[in-house]
Amino acid sequence: MRRVVTHPLLWVVVVILALYAFFAYGLQPPMPRSLLLQFMVFTVIGVLMVATFDDVTYERLVEPFRLLLGHPRLRWLRLLALLLVVGGSASLAYSWAKPSFEAPVELRSVHPAPPTTIRIYDKTFNLVELRNPLREDNPKGSEGYRALVAEGAEIYYKNCLYCHGDDLDGDGVFAYGFNPQPANFRDVGTIAQLQESYVFWRITTGGPGLPREGAPWLSAMPVWEEMLDEEEVWKAILFLYDYTGFEPRSWELAETGAVEETPQPDPVPSGEAAAGEVSRERAEELYLTYCAQCHGREGDGQGPVAEFLYPKPRDFTLGVFKYKTTHADSEFPYDEDLKKTIREGLPGTAMPGWGKRLKEPEIDALVRLIKEFGEWDEDTPEDLGLAPIELGERVEPDAASLARGRELFEKACVQCHGAEGRGNVTSGKKLKDDWGDRIWPRNLTRPSTWRWTKDAEDVFQRISTGIRGTPMPEHTTEMSERQRWDIANYVMTLRDKAVPLSAGETVVRGLRIDGPLPEDPDDPAWEEAPAVTFALLPNVIKEPRLFHSLNDRVTVRVLFNAEAMAMRLDVDDRTYSVPGDPLEKQYRRDGVEPTRDAVAVQFPTTIPTTSEKPWFRHGDPKNPVNIWYWRAPSIEPPAPEEGLILDARGPDGPPSPRDDSSALRVRGEWSDGQWRVVFRRPLETADGRDIRFEAGRYIPVAFANWDGWDGQQGSRHTLTGWYWLLLEPEEDPIRLYGTSGLAGLLAGLLFLAGVRAQRRRFDDRDR
Repeated sequence: MRRVVTHPLLWVVVVILALYAFFAYGLQPPMPRSLLLQFMVFTVIGVLMVATFDDVTYERLVEPFRLLLGHPRLRWLRLLALLLVVGGSASLAYSWAKPSFEAPVELRSVHPAPPTTIRIYDKTFNLVELRNPLREDNPKGSEGYRALVAEGAEIYYKNCLYCHGDDLDGDGVFAYGFNPQPANFRDVGTIAQLQESYVFWRITTGGPGLPREGAPWLSAMPVWEEMLDEEEVWKAILFLYDYTGFEPRSWELAETGAVEETPQPDPVPSGEAAAGEVSRERAEELYLTYCAQCHGREGDGQGPVAEFLYPKPRDFTLGVFKYKTTHADSEFPYDEDLKKTIREGLPGTAMPGWGKRLKEPEIDALVRLIKEFGEWDEDTPEDLGLAPIELGERVEPDAASLARGRELFEKACVQCHGAEGRGNVTSGKKLKDDWGDRIWPRNLTRPSTWRWTKDAEDVFQRISTGIRGTPMPEHTTEMSERQRWDIANYVMTLRDKAVPLSAGETVVRGLRIDGPLPEDPDDPAWEEAPAVTFALLPNVIKEPRLFHSLNDRVTVRVLFNAEAMAMRLDVDDRTYSVPGDPLEKQYRRDGVEPTRDAVAVQFPTTIPTTSEKPWFRHGDPKNPVNIWYWRAPSIEPPAPEEGLILDARGPDGPPSPRDDSSALRVRGEWSDGQWRVVFRRPLETADGRDIRFEAGRYIPVAFANWDGWDGQQGSRHTLTGWYWLLLEPEEDPIRLYGTSGLAGLLAGLLFLAGVRAQRRRFDDRDR
């Protein structure tokens, strides 16, 4: 047994399988198949080189193969091995020859070499000699330095937190929708390794200022020269280094290869946190560091960034909290409820989960401070009359429960959440919270945007206690526990009515069909098309910017035949923005002139032959784009729905509509809180400005949406970065089966040649 366990062949197999499991399943996002194959080739070669380093190990490693190929008593095992070799080789060749639907590998330099000089603010800056003038005039620790850092913090939180996050860790509320992900400034591989002049270059010139190796066509980094003045940029840089505890590298250190030791400080002294004794003063310091930018220094929800956020930050002075596990008659939540919100955050909002940064004693201290803001810190749970929600006996989600739940949902919930649960109000009421802000019910088909709710028990609690400060009422007086469980069970099924947000998938697969393409959004043929959902993010990249939008997902399906391609876009939109329509007037936003709902699809004019693409924001002068644009009809003023082809050469000017867009046919329908828009165009047109669709080619594609209820128009809209469209290529039977058959035949012949050689070796030894 010991000889088997220590045999080098066993360890070779174990190491190769372990590395394969790590590369295939351990890395996130998943590694493309083509790259995985390259990694495994190098892995196998490297492991075999180590395993055959000396003659003794080499002989032990190959001896089992010699026995298998030549020993007279192993002929049946040899036959089985031959079948496995032939079948395995044919299978691998088939897998290689079969068309792949994985995205092409896109490599980029994280920190590309900067230019020597840049021209911005009507001046030329020498990056080799450039220093932060604010740092030189205000030494660290001085009163002037602290004032500049405070100003830099406000600049950062008003402009940068949406992508780079409250904690500067690259995990902002919109970060999940961008590729590449925003920089994590807390990572020792980012600003800790950079000169301030480098950071100044990256901020002021943004994504378009990157060299080719930095993939500028993918970067969502704004050109901040257009929105911040020079001094504001330097203040923001001061804040970045001060907040993270890093010191900027100097050119002298960079030239010598030395690295400054810049460990990040522990947010709270370890002894204090470990002992569970976080002082009142330290709690205030934590609050000012992590919470005040949104919730205000006095806890009144009036932080400098509050005006840009939806939903608004909580006003702690009122003591009104949405999410709690206490009974509907209990005014306040348990401390643990507040701790859960701080620890885990609220998905779909700007409230991050601070559990990654703060220790439990620190969170406890913040909860005590929050209660002080609302002046209920001295009361015990008994004084406050806190009582838990009675869960009763759990009702299993069987067919009977779901049927009862659907009936109850239609009676009690449809008026706010809509028949399909998409949050489109049908009661005719303009819902507002207790502070007079317009509020929309949750889209129950999108669980990734649910705040505190993860399972049926959480739904039961929300139904039971309501959501304080909002129109969501409690239902304990109107419904029994069993009825609330039935509704909770039914609500959980609404999650299956939408295609989940893509988890790393970047390819829209176009399905080839015979016969005519569907033009009706309700055509059953669309159900056969593979669907993928991408995040729509507000345009925070270029003025005039948008900081939040109710429409945050687009689901894409593509069908094509030998002549044309059809694409259906589904966008959940709570409002029917057809100006002048009675339904539009019913929900019109106060003080906002409605515009027409619209969606768009963007392609490069020509399919790229290299990794380089146009910038995803309307291309660039050297790389123009086509845009398919649809907008809803209008009654006041009267106008039909429109489908236009636009041409664009960069974000600095509006796209130009074509004189003739007849090649594009578009139809849109709105129902139950969702637009479904079908675009149809021939694979080729006579216009040289149009992209020519080719099956089997990876085609960059991006999407945009305008919500008319919010008055969105121009650059105030939601968008995506580049994804890929792949029209399913036709399989070549000769190539597919011929290649796999030939590979299996060659592998079998090589195996038989090895058998012949080893049989001679055994025969010679027997003689």
